[in-house]
Amino acid sequence: MDSEEPYFDQSDDDGTSSDVSDDVVEVRSDEIPQYFEEREGRLFHSHGSSPYPLPVDADEQQRQNGLNRLLRKLIGDLSVGPVRELLTFATGEQRRVVDLGTGTGQWVLDMAREFPHVRFYGVDIVPIATRYPPRNVIFELHDIMEPFRYASGTIDMVHARSISMAIRDYRALLQEVGRILRRGGLFVSCEWSRVPAMADGSDITLRAPRTHDFFAAVRDTLQMSRGITSVARHIPHFLEETRQFTNIEAKRFHAPIGDWPSDPEMKAMGREFREMMIVYARSMKEVLLGGPYAADAEELTQGYLHDIHTIPGIVSTCFTVHARRI
Repeated sequence: MDSEEPYFDQSDDDGTSSDVSDDVVEVRSDEIPQYFEEREGRLFHSHGSSPYPLPVDADEQQRQNGLNRLLRKLIGDLSVGPVRELLTFATGEQRRVVDLGTGTGQWVLDMAREFPHVRFYGVDIVPIATRYPPRNVIFELHDIMEPFRYASGTIDMVHARSISMAIRDYRALLQEVGRILRRGGLFVSCEWSRVPAMADGSDITLRAPRTHDFFAAVRDTLQMSRGITSVARHIPHFLEETRQFTNIEAKRFHAPIGDWPSDPEMKAMGREFREMMIVYARSMKEVLLGGPYAADAEELTQGYLHDIHTIPGIVSTCFTVHARRI
């Protein structure tokens, strides 16, 4: 990377030694197109080994940014866990945070504003984050299924939001996360379930069967075509299996889909979330077209879209977990 650009400076602001290797090079503007490929009028990543199935174009970027805003409202902060305690300024120490699957980088940019003394690294397989981040932010191209370039025990926090469709072996990822985290470091995960639910706990197969069928087809297609499994509810167990983490705390948040809630704030959230799920459904239809449900993709997608406009009570569950490195 160009050393004249301060946001690519590999030295830490407090003068401490760098935590990263020096094998990073800047992606030139004329090289950016090679990271993308166009299919059926949508833009996708061109990384051959990554299973990530969704587009990375403007519509999807807007959905990602919308989800970032929604989750902040839903959770009540930028992250679960003792983040503010962990990242408290300490003279002579450089705090470092890695964001996996950073996408547009909006979470990193929001965090960088609140913690200007912390160095943030946003990692993704496509360069869709801003090329002009603040001084304490570095965006990097990297496949999170591969080993990280950070030295062992040098990272204070690893944040992993909505990465389950970008990785086939979450257990292996956690081993690598454990390697780069310092003792007492924090891992935070946030994954949306691909199993829809009803707010009152009733059986969605009876209340909204088309929603159930759409997501069942999505899960089957991701598993059979790309080797992607649903891991959201299993991450706390995976963390226990590593024997590298303690203070494992899991929590679920339910986001309404549609304007059915009576509470004005939740109604506005549900209306906004429904627009995001429309984009998600249309993007996922392209995935269904490439798998065993190709003949039914249009009907499945339209059935789900009909449900979220006509059936009150459908929610999407966000599974969060945070844990400290032993």
